[in-house]
Amino acid sequence: MTYTSDWPRDIPVAVNDCYGDPFIIEQVPGTLDKVQQLMDQTAPIALFTKAPLNPAVLPYLRDIAANPMVIPFYSLTGLGEGGYDFDHRRRMIDTMGAIFGDVVILTRPIIAGRNDHPDNLARLVRVAAEGSRIMVLGGIHDAKKRKRMDNDVEQMLFDMCRAGGVRAFHKSSCLGAYLYGLECWNHDMGTPRNLNALPELGYAHTLDEDGGIVLGEASTGDLNFLRILTMSEIRAGSIISNYNLLTVPSGDRPYECTSSWMEWSENIDTCLGCSYCIILQIEYLKKTPRKVGTHPRDMIATIRSADGATDFSRFRKTKLPGPGDQLHSYGDVRVVKSCMRHAYDAAPWRGATRMTV
Repeated sequence: MTYTSDWPRDIPVAVNDCYGDPFIIEQVPGTLDKVQQLMDQTAPIALFTKAPLNPAVLPYLRDIAANPMVIPFYSLTGLGEGGYDFDHRRRMIDTMGAIFGDVVILTRPIIAGRNDHPDNLARLVRVAAEGSRIMVLGGIHDAKKRKRMDNDVEQMLFDMCRAGGVRAFHKSSCLGAYLYGLECWNHDMGTPRNLNALPELGYAHTLDEDGGIVLGEASTGDLNFLRILTMSEIRAGSIISNYNLLTVPSGDRPYECTSSWMEWSENIDTCLGCSYCIILQIEYLKKTPRKVGTHPRDMIATIRSADGATDFSRFRKTKLPGPGDQLHSYGDVRVVKSCMRHAYDAAPWRGATRMTV
């Protein structure tokens, strides 16, 4: 087992990925501040944007690009969010490409009956083919915007990507690991690492006879974060919430972790007004200005100083695997997708050696 006080540097972070957008003028100064504080990260930093082209943000983007661990993702849907058409967004992607070297196209979301027509999917793939030749299939929803994967649409996208020479990934974690030659922090699970960090973070745990980590109870967010921290599977006696919210004490600054990224965000009251926004459905976020998460290195201090843990009983209930003889893990609360980390030959990622322009 290995443990190092440098584990915060190995946590992949998504910056300003709540209500708002990291590249809109109202938020880009804060994005730059966080990215500069993350300059010594050894794990990738994700910036997910749908922002329109605004010349005022370009100086910020040039400074953000100075951090070589930043991966810029553009969520391209064809849905005209904020009233900006496809050609306008294409200009923003081209402008970002000139600054960052490459831009990853993210199809988030694809909604049944709205933007899943083959013609629209083809133009999304075409943008990727003419740019970074990378696409992440992030979020295929049914007509009611519930995140249920449509295998036919997913397969169509993969087929189009293959035909167009685009490397397609199910998850952004696999893509990040591929770009930087890392283990995939969503799939490459093994012997637990950083076990000594768990009690410091407030997690009481035991080890099973095979050395695996067992919690009495956990949220989906706990499973996500601890899998990333320990690079091993986590099992729990019960799952108390399907939110990505961690159960650790955090005061008025909730900690969130998806299966791919720890969140460090500023929830602001300005965004693009996407009709499908799921943030508005999350009780502890909604359209409410608040800070979410911290730099990973500040987690232990924040948790130790917080007064009490989050009361999950006040949040919307979802159907979850209950307590019982069987322990529950990530596969019980999320759809497990295959890892594409090793599906493609290594190729240069211009972003890793980018020069600001």
